[in-house]
Amino acid sequence: MDKRVHRRGGALEMSLDINSPLVQTLVPKVGILTSTLLYFSPLAAVRNASSSESLGDLNPVPLAIMAVSSICWLVYGLSIHDPYVTLSNVPGAIVSIWYVTAVLPLLKGGQLQTTQSILVGLAAITINLWTYLSLTKKTMAQVSSALGLFASGLFIVLSGSPLSTIKTVLGTKDSGTILAPLTFAQVTNTALWSAYGLAIRDKFVYGPNAVGLGFGLIQLLLKLMFPSK
Repeated sequence: MDKRVHRRGGALEMSLDINSPLVQTLVPKVGILTSTLLYFSPLAAVRNASSSESLGDLNPVPLAIMAVSSICWLVYGLSIHDPYVTLSNVPGAIVSIWYVTAVLPLLKGGQLQTTQSILVGLAAITINLWTYLSLTKKTMAQVSSALGLFASGLFIVLSGSPLSTIKTVLGTKDSGTILAPLTFAQVTNTALWSAYGLAIRDKFVYGPNAVGLGFGLIQLLLKLMFPSK
């Protein structure tokens, strides 16, 4: 069987061979690198904020979501025995926890309450989901589907979370609250994982990454339209 995905538009035709070693092995290996770069892209901003004891333009919401999302993707990767999905989230699960511990002491008032509520709320939902799946008689396939669906939802929220400051960006014509390294890493990373997800026919991989790619392109457009001052 010719397992190719075709998309036609006029005289243009693109073909993706889902059995190609390029897609099934090389792309996810590069994806591990880009995922690591994505998770480490806020590192400089968080270190600067921590050393200066001032948050500045740094948006703490994506960091709080990242901490839970990376752990959920790690667990999903383990459940489906996929080394690429698993290994791509190990560094993120570790460094994102440090981000949160470094940023929380800098937050005050409503910003602190919002970040704490997001972090604790998502952690509570995650723990309860894991408990439910563990104590009920679900098949491994059902467990993996539930974990994948939840991780996908979190990733979509994470990918779009920098846009939570879009009103400020449009009002001030300054995209300083959108981290450029994070945006570039997100666009590259989600493009690669979308391709890999299509190759292994895993909707929980290609679905959220395709949405994340769209969000990343919107952020990139805002960075180009309203450069940081």
